[in-house]
Amino acid sequence: MTNAFNRLHPLTCFFYYAGAIVLLMSFLHPFYLIAAVLLLISLTLLQGLVEQLRNRAKSFFFLTLFIVAVNPLVNHRGTHILFYFRENPVTLEALMNGFLMALSLLAILILFISYNFVLTPGRFLYLFSKILPQTALLAMLTLRFVPLLIRRLDEIKIVQKSKGMTITEGRVKDRAKNGVSLVQILLTWSLEEALQTADSMKSRGYGVTKRSSYERYTFTKNDIISIVLLLVLFAGCLIGLFNGYGNLTLYPDLESTSMGGAEWSVFVLFLLYIGFPLLVEGREQFRWRYLN
Repeated sequence: MTNAFNRLHPLTCFFYYAGAIVLLMSFLHPFYLIAAVLLLISLTLLQGLVEQLRNRAKSFFFLTLFIVAVNPLVNHRGTHILFYFRENPVTLEALMNGFLMALSLLAILILFISYNFVLTPGRFLYLFSKILPQTALLAMLTLRFVPLLIRRLDEIKIVQKSKGMTITEGRVKDRAKNGVSLVQILLTWSLEEALQTADSMKSRGYGVTKRSSYERYTFTKNDIISIVLLLVLFAGCLIGLFNGYGNLTLYPDLESTSMGGAEWSVFVLFLLYIGFPLLVEGREQFRWRYLN
């Protein structure tokens, strides 16, 4: 495992992730999204993020299943009625819409596992702290807020369980009461630390003058080639999208999922963009094994 993609300039990495999010939200076709999910899973495995992916696999699965199941119950558009639920039609078009939405969200969630590994808080601040110091700090804290709260909640649950407070045993009323207490402890702890962090950064003069950085990143020839290639792939994908490729027509009738000749070209461009880090890693592996 070389992690050659990580050695690119933070701006190059950020450009890839930003463009990937746009494409994953824009292309709503099962072939595109399934291929993207498989590529992103391969990327996380190549980056050694097996444990992170395994820890989130269960929640990702239930979230995807929830979206697929709920969307047909609240969206009754479409002409192909599968069955009726409480006198409301459940249509094939609504089911496919939920499936595509779930795949898009799943791909973005997997992408963020890799994002958090590559664009560390230090690299993110390096990019934006000089031009938008307050906004960059707020964005960085926001991105780490959810995993931080989850980790702290697990710590609180372990401590409180030793004192007899649990949310998995006992009456529903008692478990609900204990759950509220756990959340109250979590919020109190987090807000107190947030105030301490704000006071500490204010006393250190954060944002008063131009911020220097301990880490230095050099924009190399590889970064220029990478950004140019990403721009070409991204532009090609957008051109295909504006010409009606990569989006499955759902309403009023579900169109066929088959793709024509021109759409296959857009599909290849999409795969090359999403799989760009894999290409970088593959190139590095080839150079290491056969050119050294």
